[in-house]
Amino acid sequence: MKYFAFILLLLSIQQIQSQGTIGYQTDNYSGIHGLFHNPGNIADSRVKTEVNFISINSLLATDYTYLTLDNISNLLEDGSFSGLERFPSNQNEIMVNAEVLGPSFMFSLNEKNSIGLFTRVRLASNFNNVNGELFEGIYDGFPNNDFNFNQEYLDFTTHAWAEIGISYGRVIFTNANNLFKGGVSLKYLIGGGAVQGNSNSLSGTYDTQNEQVALTGNFSYGMSYDDEQEAEEYFNELTFGFGTDVGFVYEYRTNTSLADSNANNPRGFNQYKLKFGLSIVDIGSITYSNAQLTNYTIDTMVSAQELEEDFIDVLDNNATQNTINEPIKISLPTSMNINVDYNLYKKFYLNMNYRQGLVNKEAYFNNNTLNLFTFTPRYESRIFGAYLPISTSSLGKTALGAGIRIGPLFFGSGTILSNISKKSNMANVYLGLKLPVYHKRKNKA
Repeated sequence: MKYFAFILLLLSIQQIQSQGTIGYQTDNYSGIHGLFHNPGNIADSRVKTEVNFISINSLLATDYTYLTLDNISNLLEDGSFSGLERFPSNQNEIMVNAEVLGPSFMFSLNEKNSIGLFTRVRLASNFNNVNGELFEGIYDGFPNNDFNFNQEYLDFTTHAWAEIGISYGRVIFTNANNLFKGGVSLKYLIGGGAVQGNSNSLSGTYDTQNEQVALTGNFSYGMSYDDEQEAEEYFNELTFGFGTDVGFVYEYRTNTSLADSNANNPRGFNQYKLKFGLSIVDIGSITYSNAQLTNYTIDTMVSAQELEEDFIDVLDNNATQNTINEPIKISLPTSMNINVDYNLYKKFYLNMNYRQGLVNKEAYFNNNTLNLFTFTPRYESRIFGAYLPISTSSLGKTALGAGIRIGPLFFGSGTILSNISKKSNMANVYLGLKLPVYHKRKNKA
């Protein structure tokens, strides 16, 4: 468990320095980033051509401690949770999502058709039903008092993979006051590796006087790769799979909302008063054909210090084990997005988005997304955009963020204003650099 806790802390520290596109993704000038939210957005886009050089985003969410700027600073400085206000329970959750979007491209073919090509590297990590006291003891050291713990239905999956994708969007129907469009992305997946652990029951007692931990229960641990193999062997044994995103968008247009585009190039203007979007993203999986799975039956007394140093090593030396090699299938974090966008006045918009995970949270060998409702007032023009996302998640706390787009540069956070305050369960930052070319607004003479 020390190994997993170290991974978790490392990920959280690194991702807090980079992170997600909450708010920006609903901008009509977000270009290729809009298609990851809903591939239907690529059709009839305000962006004629766009080249993404690089952009990064990620999200850390937990109910174990508050993710304030002070707490984050302490984590970076001390490498521990010592001194932080913590809320250990039998069902703590920790989630990390990170993404690097590499060289990518989108292009409007004509009034009805658009395409996109993209490359991404992604990481998803979920820790569900974590016993906070056990996590605290293993990571920061066991306390100076005896305590009992009972860990039930622990499940964690960390998965890294890359995507090479192609997207196609098309206007399906349009008339004076209505437009309906759709899109699909097909993705070639390159599996980088997965780590999976679970336990139906793991209970124990810590004895301060003897600095011993009595452990009873079961634990299963799987890896999709051999952590002792050379880099050359690792890259020669990469695993592949396929995934897809699909989405549809409906726009309701009024005479007022169409006014600016009259006698001009309509693709240079937002023409809707109200827009609805529905998408399902990250459909698919990657199967690792020769994963190593070890099932442990545990009934032993172990040193607390050894447990802190390497949980798996302790099990290898003190528990009954059965190791097998068999294929495992890791599902992508499939989710549904429901989006409503309202043009309040000229360049001011109000957006509501709900993201719901569709993967069974209790099932093994998968990652799940954070169920998130976001309300975003925004201002957008061709050169400048500003966002003020307000989000509430399944972890319960409300997050307030801010983001800006200036020409080819965009950056922001869906949580930064909450991270400055005393309470926040999420941390999120994003930034990117790309070259957009927008549709001209005036028709050619």
